[in-house]
Amino acid sequence: MRSGLLRAALALALVGGLFWPAVLTYTFLAGERATAQVAECHRTTSGRASQLNCTGTWRTDGGDVGSGGLNGLRRTDAGTSVEVRVGPLGPYGRGFAGSWHVFTVSLFWSLSFGGLVLSQHRARRRAAPLLAAPAALGDLLIVTGKGARTPDGRRHATVSPVPSPPMPRKARAKTSHWEVRGSAGQPLFRVDQRGGKSSGTEMVVRDPSGAPRHIIRMVGTGPGSHYALLHADGTFLGRIDTFAGAKWGAYEIRDDRGTVWARTVLRMPEWVLRMEPGAPHPFPYLALAFTIGQRRRPR
Repeated sequence: MRSGLLRAALALALVGGLFWPAVLTYTFLAGERATAQVAECHRTTSGRASQLNCTGTWRTDGGDVGSGGLNGLRRTDAGTSVEVRVGPLGPYGRGFAGSWHVFTVSLFWSLSFGGLVLSQHRARRRAAPLLAAPAALGDLLIVTGKGARTPDGRRHATVSPVPSPPMPRKARAKTSHWEVRGSAGQPLFRVDQRGGKSSGTEMVVRDPSGAPRHIIRMVGTGPGSHYALLHADGTFLGRIDTFAGAKWGAYEIRDDRGTVWARTVLRMPEWVLRMEPGAPHPFPYLALAFTIGQRRRPR
């Protein structure tokens, strides 16, 4: 449902960004011609933005008259007579050249939201195979920063913040602490999630009592980067890699022999997590902790 709401919001934002330039295009091409007498032009400022406001009167070729704001003009037009076109948003002068900023902003807006729509389409396409195949209860989850549910809406896990445990903090590293509970409210594990510009990303996964059990640690940056899965003593357990051909938003969780036990894919704004049948402990917990962590950021 959240994915559908995001698609609807993106579509509305894209349409909204095109509305103003579409109305102006109609005005410049089909608006009624008029002659305006510009009474004054003055600039108003709000924060860092400023706007030129001109006022005056106008008479259309059909004889209709009006008074008020005149758009698309220059300060030097004050006290002169200019040709304008009258449309749904009022009179505009100097054609497209007088409102170039509107079309520039609209182009940037459209490209930005068009890119988001394309990204979401690609994310949904990557997630489709994970959702299509049958799965046992608990092996296929929709994950957010607040918990996880099955595709049919049944709660699987919830997330809540917990107080910071006594532990040394890395210099300049932001840290958050949270606990994951099962569908019946039983504690499953705790997570200390750390991240900083120089320290990278690290998650310490603890048992319900608070004892550290595993570590998920980012290794490298850029192409070739991955996450190492470690026991609490630092011995190697496995790794998390991006899908072949993906830069982000699609990961495979492997053991130390290279066997894939889980896959997680961003569907925007949620993640789809699929565990392989018979995935051994602790890979289901680590896959869930990693996926939840993608929606929660250290503060």
